[in-house]
Amino acid sequence: MFERLLRRLGLDGQSRQRTRMLAGQIEQLIDACDKRLRLVPGYLDALTPGMRASQAYLSTLMAQLPPVLTLSLPSFSRDPRLGLLFAGPSSLLELLDGSGPLHEFFLSAGNGDEAWALLTMQRSETSRFGVAMENGELRNDVAQVVVSFDGHRLVMPSPSQEQFRRNSGAHALEVMTSVIARRLSLLEQARQQLEAEQARLQLRRLSLQSDRCVVVDSQAGDACLPETAAGVDARLAEIGPQLDELRGQASLDGLLRTVREVLEQPADYFSLQTVTLRLNRMGIKVGRDDEATDLTLEEVVLGKAIPVRRALLPVRVHRHDIAELRRQFGAD
Repeated sequence: MFERLLRRLGLDGQSRQRTRMLAGQIEQLIDACDKRLRLVPGYLDALTPGMRASQAYLSTLMAQLPPVLTLSLPSFSRDPRLGLLFAGPSSLLELLDGSGPLHEFFLSAGNGDEAWALLTMQRSETSRFGVAMENGELRNDVAQVVVSFDGHRLVMPSPSQEQFRRNSGAHALEVMTSVIARRLSLLEQARQQLEAEQARLQLRRLSLQSDRCVVVDSQAGDACLPETAAGVDARLAEIGPQLDELRGQASLDGLLRTVREVLEQPADYFSLQTVTLRLNRMGIKVGRDDEATDLTLEEVVLGKAIPVRRALLPVRVHRHDIAELRRQFGAD
């Protein structure tokens, strides 16, 4: 009975360990975002509920990932997805040989000969006119959308699928931390830009009010400033409230509020979206009736104001498959 009471109060050994772990994760987040947050009284208590909420949310995301793709030379003939993601076996070899995390993984004998990892890529779509059959007629002016992938990276190499899933939580938290740091940076950039514009507007108003005031250090952005005093005053009145808000967010209390907001509402800043593309072997989007491959990916959406998207796919690679690729496509 006494042990149950301790657990309810969070005073048992496991609860204390979880509390210490949570505090350590908050400290790592602050190190990556802004160390000045430690000057705010009670910052740990303020961020702890949000950190718990983010962890609970992030732990559910990996279950959404599509089936694992094996990175090997035989997979190019067995699995059409590989040919859509890479230009060819030499492109795959370039990724595998150039991956620092994968190289470090295989340096440790304790990790074994197979790695499970997360492949991240940038997806792009290009519109063009190409050759296609329409109603039994060959035409060369058919609108097409070509899907391509670049910026391939391998992250989180793990010795087993179970370990990969465990590591995914820590990795997701690292990504969330980068999202918070990026949001703080964007807010600071916006404040600096508006303050610079405000200073130029004030100089413009002085020059319009007096012939004796001449701006000798003009900037490229000055050409876009209002030409009349009324226009200058209207723009100053417009950006005034925006600057007040951004300056408030730049204070220590404001920074803490921003970090807390992201942690407590993680789905607004970090989400996975399932994307299914029906592509022919040339990477061109086609209709349901055409012969093609359904390529299903998860795309992670990072940030809110200016979101960043990356396509995700779980993969596995064996040491001997890399050796085979080197024998066939490595440099002489």
